[in-house]
Amino acid sequence: MRADARRNRAGIVAAARAAVAEGGGEVPLEQIASRAQVTARTLFRHFPTRDDLLAAVLDDYFAERVEPVLLRAAADPDPHRAMVTVLTESATAFVEHPGMLTLIDGGALTGGIATRYRRPLAEVLSRARLAGVVRADVTPDDFPCLVTMLVASARHAPGGWSRYLALLVDSLSPEAARTPLPPAGT
Repeated sequence: MRADARRNRAGIVAAARAAVAEGGGEVPLEQIASRAQVTARTLFRHFPTRDDLLAAVLDDYFAERVEPVLLRAAADPDPHRAMVTVLTESATAFVEHPGMLTLIDGGALTGGIATRYRRPLAEVLSRARLAGVVRADVTPDDFPCLVTMLVASARHAPGGWSRYLALLVDSLSPEAARTPLPPAGT
């Protein structure tokens, strides 16, 4: 890709990301093109559909905010702290930018992202299980739901969601596992 094409693509993603931060993913694409100082034709050449553009925005955000958290957690020798870091920092990323969570809520945009981040998350969780600091029936697929619950609590108790994080972390301990978790999706 030529330098000007890369610059246009980056500008479009940055403009779309700012628009999502302001009001979710429903901003008109023509407005994003205008903010990026490109024509609508240029925007559509890079992103043929709205979903293509929003997936790129979400991918950019995950690469900036979530991937470093997972890498830091994977390198942390303390499995409990690593797990808490993933929950805390992932929730913080979406508390600070709730528009990004609206993109995830649809699910269609997250397929590739979920696949890319599931493995490091599974490794952090596996280490925590082996160390006996997390209940055995928690799965990597539980984490996006847990983060969403934390973000929802932040909407209802701004500044106080750390209380719910502490409750959640305590509920993940093996000592809290009085009853097995039902299968996911039931």
